[in-house]
Amino acid sequence: MSIVQPPQDYKVLFLDMNSFFASVEQQVHPELRGKAVGVTPYTGSSGCIIAASYEAKQVGVKTGTKVGEAKRIFPQINIIEAKPALYMVYHKEIKKVVESVTPYYRPLSIDEFMITLTPRERNAAAAESMARQIKEGIRAKVGDYLKCSVGVGPNYFLAKMAAESKKPDGFTVVELCELENFYSGLRLRDLVGINSRLEAYLVQSGIITPLQLFEASLPELRSRLNHWGRLWYFRLRGYEIDEYVSTSKTIGHSHVLAPEFRTKEGALSVADKLIYKASYRLRKEGYMAQGVSVSLHFVDRGSFHRSKKVASFDDNRSFKEGAFSLLSFCRWQSRPIYVAVSAFNLVRASGRQLSFFPDIERSKNVSEAIDEVNDYFGAGSIYPASMMEARDSAPDRIPFGKPRYDIIND
Repeated sequence: MSIVQPPQDYKVLFLDMNSFFASVEQQVHPELRGKAVGVTPYTGSSGCIIAASYEAKQVGVKTGTKVGEAKRIFPQINIIEAKPALYMVYHKEIKKVVESVTPYYRPLSIDEFMITLTPRERNAAAAESMARQIKEGIRAKVGDYLKCSVGVGPNYFLAKMAAESKKPDGFTVVELCELENFYSGLRLRDLVGINSRLEAYLVQSGIITPLQLFEASLPELRSRLNHWGRLWYFRLRGYEIDEYVSTSKTIGHSHVLAPEFRTKEGALSVADKLIYKASYRLRKEGYMAQGVSVSLHFVDRGSFHRSKKVASFDDNRSFKEGAFSLLSFCRWQSRPIYVAVSAFNLVRASGRQLSFFPDIERSKNVSEAIDEVNDYFGAGSIYPASMMEARDSAPDRIPFGKPRYDIIND
């Protein structure tokens, strides 16, 4: 990697919708305004809060809290089942507002946008004006209860950090001349991209604060973190080194099992549907995968994880065969509560060659035919018989954005 352009202030503007799913629910249902709201894909006690209103956060209910625990913390909390289609409608309306202000934007997730400021806009007045226009546009054209935090910085990392530093409805600028001050007020886990395992590794190696990480020399970071040390050295100093692609390096789905599916048969049926959904995304996004992974969590807190590399595929059958061959190693010693499948090592399908094996080509053709029927008549119009039991399980979900440069994954 070559670091070509030196960092420059006011280069990136980052927009982060505050408690987006919960705020949309409060926008649509005025009776929920001013009240604690938790949005979850599954409203049972084992469901997980994926968005908490600020009223909920004030009483101790945060993103990641289990529904049962949220009700124990604050019995009056309003638990709402997630509505992905509704949130996507609001995302598209917010996107229109952003587009009306600047053409140089990129959606990073359903609740995040990155804007590259033009040379003429790289100053305090222009950046603040743009942030104000977007905020006012969202309030006037999308919803008066929706708020966003805006951060401005020399690169994506610092712009996002700036937005994270003041919520809700904040506007924060981080300039190159104040990096030392900025980092001195943070913890390692506050840095986007540092998870618990990386934090523990850094602390063990003597780096306890973001300021120490910032002040470490390039040779020191390279010796501790190898290639990643170089990336962090330049990232923390405002160099633009991160790639902003909306496509992921993996495509997969996961689901917390409803009580009636917490059996081996139920989990396999749900896994079948998750595979079906993920392989559909592979084809629609123009990818083939060269790896398959599966994960299971159990009620006794046990877990099972397996992955393997396979021949390139984008069809339902190949994905299922790879995943189920891994699941055959599971001992199922307890009731399953969570299942996840994913395809990794993605490559563009544009350069794909026909397979020598007719059954693989036949499976691909069948998968594409099923896609055409479902695209025309609606999702789920036709599906494999093996998926019948779990047809209504694992409905479509919309994920939040996440860091694209974790060094050590949780």
